[in-house]
Amino acid sequence: MQAAVRSPLLWAALAAAALVLGLAGPFGTYDGLALPGRLAYWAFVAVVTWFTGFGSVALLNALLPGTRSATRDFLFGALAGLPVTTLVWVFNLWIFPEDGIGFLPLLAYVTMLAAIVSAIVSVFSEKMASGLAANSATAPAVVPERPPLLDRMPPALRGRLRYLSMQDHYVEVVTDKGSHLVLMRLSDAIAETAGIDGVQIHRSHWVAREAVTGSGRQGDRIVLQLAGGAELPVSRSKLREVREAGLL
Repeated sequence: MQAAVRSPLLWAALAAAALVLGLAGPFGTYDGLALPGRLAYWAFVAVVTWFTGFGSVALLNALLPGTRSATRDFLFGALAGLPVTTLVWVFNLWIFPEDGIGFLPLLAYVTMLAAIVSAIVSVFSEKMASGLAANSATAPAVVPERPPLLDRMPPALRGRLRYLSMQDHYVEVVTDKGSHLVLMRLSDAIAETAGIDGVQIHRSHWVAREAVTGSGRQGDRIVLQLAGGAELPVSRSKLREVREAGLL
């Protein structure tokens, strides 16, 4: 659900639905509300009904596990119509205390719409998933290029890069096969890690994201724990960047 909430496509679709419904003014909203009010009303209804329906179907799938299918999602969508209808009906009582649509007619409409939309989403999801699976099965495996920095190491130590640390005028390059000192600046060494997802956590340290196993404290300092047992400090100036990288 978090992925859906962060999807720009979802919010664009909800905004488009609110705009179309606000301009059309169905269910008496055209006569009962001015344009700004209609847009606000349908924006609220679109967001609330989508999240309520999505959450209800997700809950039903968790309570009644099974193989997903269009028929199953159709039935779950119909069941989700009840909480969706209840919310919309209560909202309508507040906005239209005298002219709101009755609960049962609204329930019939919302239930059918929720069931159909759930089934359509299920069909398209299955087609997209099968298409992605087919593409991944036929696509040739991509072999990542070795970062240039590893060419500076003895062949026996050229493994998966873990971290870089300054040692006087040298950079200690650490892989899963060992470590080696290279005479160069840390900034130049980081530039030669092209293709490796990593973060500079201190003026003297850089880590590969995949090498980080956890975090902790040493006194008042925050440290990252790395594969192999090493612990490196995170400087205050790099703390925000490290958090944004999801390493804390």
